[in-house]
Amino acid sequence: MTMADPTAHPETDAPLADRPFLPPRAVDDPAVCTFNHTIDLPGHGTMAGAWDLRSGLDAYLGHVAVADKRVLDFGATSGFLGFAMEARGAEVVSYDFTGDACWEMVPYPDFERAVIAPEIRNHLRRFEDAFWFSHAALGSRARRAGGSLYAVPEAIGPVDVAVLGNALARLRDPFRALHGALGLTRETVVVTEMLPKSLQWLRYLPRSLGLPLFLLPRSDQRIRFDTWWTIAPTTMQEFLAILGFGESTVTYHRPTLLGQKRLCYTVVARRTEPTNPEL
Repeated sequence: MTMADPTAHPETDAPLADRPFLPPRAVDDPAVCTFNHTIDLPGHGTMAGAWDLRSGLDAYLGHVAVADKRVLDFGATSGFLGFAMEARGAEVVSYDFTGDACWEMVPYPDFERAVIAPEIRNHLRRFEDAFWFSHAALGSRARRAGGSLYAVPEAIGPVDVAVLGNALARLRDPFRALHGALGLTRETVVVTEMLPKSLQWLRYLPRSLGLPLFLLPRSDQRIRFDTWWTIAPTTMQEFLAILGFGESTVTYHRPTLLGQKRLCYTVVARRTEPTNPEL
């Protein structure tokens, strides 16, 4: 009989496919962090971020109750949504890029990927540092996993609720990302996306008139190298229905981004069909 190694770490010594969760990391200096969302941390005060969802969290989450639910915070960045849901009684898995995985940049012919990609990976690393800094300050039990947003590991296990908060616009294939995340989701999905001023008329577009998906980069305006799409609410509803979440509602709200109110929509969809195991 072989004795188990008492020094083995179950998350770092197991095969990669069997250990999706990242071991906690000590981060003591907020100066090495980037907070995507403003968060209040015991012992540290308020950490400012680009988004401030504190006063409008219920609307951002579509008023979905998460107490006693296992929740996937997809595209977690610095972790605010996951920590907020944990405070409401959820068991949280936070998932985002890690390692060499990063945003897919628009491949303009003169785009200097070798220059930009390391900067973006460093930015993502600072998000992860902010997550662990907040994790320690809050005494959180949330677990974090990472990799490609197109391949959420099955080893994470099933979740009751998946939350995707402005997580899809920077992905070249948002439907593929949804497909991967929702294969693990048993009950409910919450998707929040922003509508820019030029496309706010989409909130009035009936589903019967079309399902638009707007490409944001332009060949003559090469300022968008990390953002791909604006997805109409009706299109998002259809994406989710195709993936087995056939009952959905859409609500609108105005969270704060960089000090200004921005129009966002939230789709809450319930699973109505089982996952197809062959896909």
